[in-house]
Amino acid sequence: MPPRWVRRLLLTGVVAAAAVCAAGTVAAGPLGGSGNLVGVRSPDGGPVTISYPLPNLGPGTITVDHVRLLDPDGITLEAALVLPGRFVIGGPFPPDLTGEQSQHLRPAWSRRVDAVGARVPPGRDYDLAVGLQPAHQGRSSIKGVEIAYTEGGRSYRLASRMEVTICVGPRCALS
Repeated sequence: MPPRWVRRLLLTGVVAAAAVCAAGTVAAGPLGGSGNLVGVRSPDGGPVTISYPLPNLGPGTITVDHVRLLDPDGITLEAALVLPGRFVIGGPFPPDLTGEQSQHLRPAWSRRVDAVGARVPPGRDYDLAVGLQPAHQGRSSIKGVEIAYTEGGRSYRLASRMEVTICVGPRCALS
């Protein structure tokens, strides 16, 4: 067995390395999240649009590094986009913007960017719009989305807990 001072030195090194690794990512950051339940229908089994608010409550611009689904059950992520303003929840993905009723959504949709690498300034309304593809007839769901991002040289993770259920097929009930 190594002498006590060697064991203490090794333990100190391990603890210091763990602290350095852990310091890079923290849970609480400048993005605020929301939680509720949303149910949508996909009449033809195609992808649907779901929108998560991205309120940047911090002092600096954040950069989105990664987006993933939380606990997906029969749903895959088709696309993740950041766009200015508030966007629609439900309906097909990409959204059908040809009708007169969707005229107010066209400016935001035309300014969409891929979520990864998107920059969200503080104090402005932005949304994360995701295209969710159900894998089968019946009910599919996610518990929310996780957004990894950086701000001011620090890394953060936000679990936005808006649960989504997608119903496909004539016999599928949302409630």
